[in-house]
Amino acid sequence: MARDRKTLLEAAEAASDPGERERLQAEAARLEAEKIDTKAALATLLTQRERCTTTHQSLLEKVQALAPQMTFAFTQPESQQLTRAVNAALPVFLADLQAAPEKIKGWNGEKPVSLGTAISSFLTGKNWITGGEWQDFYGILPLLTGSLMIALVALTIAIPVGIGAAIYTNQFASPREQKVIKPVIEFIQAIPSVVLGFIGIFILGEALRDFSSHPSLSWFPGFPMDERLNIFTAGCLLALMSIPTIFSLAEDAINNVPAAYSEASEALGASKIQTTFRVVVPAAFSGILAAILLGFGRVIGETMVVLLVAGNRIKIPDFSAGIGAFFQPAHTMTGIIAQELGEVPVGSVHYRALFVVGILLFAIVLGINATAHHFTRNMKH
Repeated sequence: MARDRKTLLEAAEAASDPGERERLQAEAARLEAEKIDTKAALATLLTQRERCTTTHQSLLEKVQALAPQMTFAFTQPESQQLTRAVNAALPVFLADLQAAPEKIKGWNGEKPVSLGTAISSFLTGKNWITGGEWQDFYGILPLLTGSLMIALVALTIAIPVGIGAAIYTNQFASPREQKVIKPVIEFIQAIPSVVLGFIGIFILGEALRDFSSHPSLSWFPGFPMDERLNIFTAGCLLALMSIPTIFSLAEDAINNVPAAYSEASEALGASKIQTTFRVVVPAAFSGILAAILLGFGRVIGETMVVLLVAGNRIKIPDFSAGIGAFFQPAHTMTGIIAQELGEVPVGSVHYRALFVVGILLFAIVLGINATAHHFTRNMKH
């Protein structure tokens, strides 16, 4: 409360409009005047404990009686999807209702939450809800899931393309082809991410949704796509951004393999293809793996593309859809920081939650880079 009041006073000092300045000062004064009697509020709440328990028990009995009747045979895909979602969520809802009375009886509002409970709830929480009328929730699991799924799509596309291009350019391409391939791939790296995001919104997203709507592809999970901005669309663009990183580092790793390896293999009668895939590539494996890891770090730390193209739905995708989960919208750790950090009061719980998201993202990228450095050092030795 004190920090919110301080933020309002700072905003009032910076306001150029006198009316806005007075409004902010009045709001700060109101916050200072409000004194919450915590014990009285808790006492009022605890008087309703028995009523809450009775209400939960009544609701549980009604839902249990209704559950066997929830067998519908819809023909529309949207209705079938909603039915599957309800049937999947029903057991969890019933379990929560059964556990609620004991939680209500054992709840103590004056008991502080332990640090371990706060950390585990933050890391495993499935809800990120801000600006609510009652309480905000900060759970990083939907953001972490979205980041990892987008990275998986991106690397699935970028690894074979980037490494394949590196092998071909270094081992098979003519000097003339090398002069074309390398500048083209390096040019991709120079494209601003906001431009790629614009392309994803108005070109790639629309094209993929139209492609998925073709009747002959209706058998594929997730087709037709409900949203043009989703995990797969963002992953395709991030793959394009990470290909130059993977290509350049993998090509350097292959180029650093001593020429004596290839010469010895060819002297024993091996063909160019056999020498490449049985001698050169295995010798450069550590460097290629480092290239993949650095490409992963490039993808996981990208902000603008995922903020524009991923759909920004803070919810764990429905994995019951199988591969179709990759065609659902999602949000990411980088996206949530960019979207919300500029609007939260400094020092608030929301601000601290975003700060911890940044720390976790930093730890992930640092771990990826350290692992890549380890493999690069092994390759040199």
